[in-house]
Amino acid sequence: MGAVALALVLGMLLGGLTTSAQAAPAQKPEVINGAPSTPGTYSYLVALLDSQRYASQGAFQAQFCGGTLTTASTIVTAAHCVVDADTGAHTQPSAVLVAIGRSLKDANLRVVNVVAVTVHPAYSIKTGDNDVAVLTLGIPQYDITPLPPVSSTDAPVVDVAGNRVQVVGWGTISSFSKSFPDTFRVGELVLLPDTTCGQGLNSSLNGVTFLAYKAGEANPATMLCAVGVSSTGGIIDSCSGDSGGPLVYNDGSSAKLVGIVSWGLNCATRHPGVYTRVSAMTDFLTSVGALASSAPPTVQFAALNGRIRAVFPPIASNSAYTSFTASAAPVAGGPSAQCSAAPNPDHLSASCEIPSLTNGQQYSLSATATTPTGITVPSVPVTLAPAALPDAGQIKSVDITRHRITAIVTGSQGNGSKVAGVRVVCLPIVGGAGFSGKVDNGRAVITRVPTGSYACAVTARNPLGTSRGPEQLVTINA
Repeated sequence: MGAVALALVLGMLLGGLTTSAQAAPAQKPEVINGAPSTPGTYSYLVALLDSQRYASQGAFQAQFCGGTLTTASTIVTAAHCVVDADTGAHTQPSAVLVAIGRSLKDANLRVVNVVAVTVHPAYSIKTGDNDVAVLTLGIPQYDITPLPPVSSTDAPVVDVAGNRVQVVGWGTISSFSKSFPDTFRVGELVLLPDTTCGQGLNSSLNGVTFLAYKAGEANPATMLCAVGVSSTGGIIDSCSGDSGGPLVYNDGSSAKLVGIVSWGLNCATRHPGVYTRVSAMTDFLTSVGALASSAPPTVQFAALNGRIRAVFPPIASNSAYTSFTASAAPVAGGPSAQCSAAPNPDHLSASCEIPSLTNGQQYSLSATATTPTGITVPSVPVTLAPAALPDAGQIKSVDITRHRITAIVTGSQGNGSKVAGVRVVCLPIVGGAGFSGKVDNGRAVITRVPTGSYACAVTARNPLGTSRGPEQLVTINA
């Protein structure tokens, strides 16, 4: 049974899931209308576009699959969307574009290039096992909240028969004709028992009996089965054009990617739709950075002249963070800008500056960190506008004589305003009061500095505020 493209047939869900061997689970969803999407929802849903067709016919005609933004740089989709069913050849990154937006006919639809296509190494064209692939974006999308995949540790709570899930996509809304919407649709489904998804035991939902897949037809270890039934007995399913799109689990506090539209026998029949079981793909998603770590980095942002500095406080030597990325997205819309930094080996603050920004324009700022298991979720966004603060100089060299620090520094720039109060300030690594000396002719002297290690930097102020330059570690021995 090969992979078959699926899409969405909408309706209203009424619960009551039973099998021929056991009673229904206690959870029974309410009647929920399947409907066109609401603006501002499911922002992590993306459309995969054929790049050649997009150039000549636009996004609506070029869309062929769906996908899910799971980190700022990764799209999770179905392997069969990017693997030739006859030859097994993988689609080249240049042949795929990713569209982000509710309507494929929107003039402001965001379209992003793809720089890598990674298919699960154990994907089987014949059986549909491990039907998952990850696309890496050329430009990270830091202004969109990703949908985290369900991990193997979440499975006992999420992969439960009777749980309510949603399927979303731009696929056909008719079982009998290719009637594709330009705005994506949302349908309410229920997860069916594993006994129906590969063990040959039929299930009933709202009075409709669904025929089970037998062993060898579906594999419950790597697949989920889900379907919905309207109050009038219509079947809610995914169909042509929805392949690769998300099956979303939402317990009311947080949403997760539980499944990927994979295959089925026709659309909206008594055979349920089959979805890749995301919790079984944890190792693969982790290996390609598509499963984000949960804890974002701590970051502080400072406005500078035409740029914003991101400062990452010192981290413990055993921290898993290997790099940081800060992003600035214009609040009024437009492309974002980024900068990257590596943790400081001396356990000082790490920093980078996001360049080419407009003074006075508001930007939404956030940061992520890279770990050996992937990219973290973004930090809580903050809003800030660059301003013409002074460019504090930096320390060129340091001479230490007993408890006296002599620092040679570069000049500070006022950026249109008179610069004042230029000093070298040394802050104890362990915390506490700092020590400083005024910069005079490129030289600052700080006396009576106690034994210890210090983060030293040049500070400068103008009428708009004070800035601090890059830090340097200085150690005073006994």
